[in-house]
Amino acid sequence: MKTYTLHISIPGTGRVWRKIEIGAAQTLEQLHDAIQDAFEFDNDHLYSFFMSGKAWDRKTEYCLPDGYDPLNFFEQPGDPLAEELDEETFDIEFDPENPETFLQFMFGDDQASIEKARQALESPLFQQIRDHLDEVYAEPGDVRTTPLDSLGLTIGKNFLYLFDYGDEWQFTVRVHDINFNAPEADYPRIVQSVGDPPPQYPVFEDDYEADDFIPFRGFKDNIDSNDEDDDPAADNEQ
Repeated sequence: MKTYTLHISIPGTGRVWRKIEIGAAQTLEQLHDAIQDAFEFDNDHLYSFFMSGKAWDRKTEYCLPDGYDPLNFFEQPGDPLAEELDEETFDIEFDPENPETFLQFMFGDDQASIEKARQALESPLFQQIRDHLDEVYAEPGDVRTTPLDSLGLTIGKNFLYLFDYGDEWQFTVRVHDINFNAPEADYPRIVQSVGDPPPQYPVFEDDYEADDFIPFRGFKDNIDSNDEDDDPAADNEQ
């Protein structure tokens, strides 16, 4: 079977990284779960993968679908609240490929206004606006149904795993190896572990001064970091 070995690190936390081997047919959601286990996080927030390596690059984003609540914090579809919201949706939606129904709804029998609107919709400017909006509001991929083998991964490819949209833990994921003849095993699995993971929720010292406290990911000067450890070639000798 085919597997990927991924080198995963958190920039700015020193010599701390994990190598995870995962099946090519396994999903980004399974990779998320494996990273959470490897770094001893609580798996209690939403997350995204950005294949460009740039946070909030919606064109290359994979995440859970809008409204999906894995922790059951909010009302679920089928509940009275969700049904009440569904009843408030519009009956008429604009379909740029077939705008006639929408135009008739907007302008009724005013054929002159309909013709002007139709010409505007067919103009190059409107097409440019559509293309821009399609790019801005592109639907991200679904981590639950996206296997790693569909992402065109190659050795040395970097991408970003962002966990917790509030604290924004950013993990660098690099394709370290691809094995086309991997043995049957229980994947994903940790194949190498270096360093203690940082605490997801830092503990306050008993004698700290409130004005002196700086959240964990902000005090890089207090961390004994080694830039070489974040170098993609740093683990070649491991």
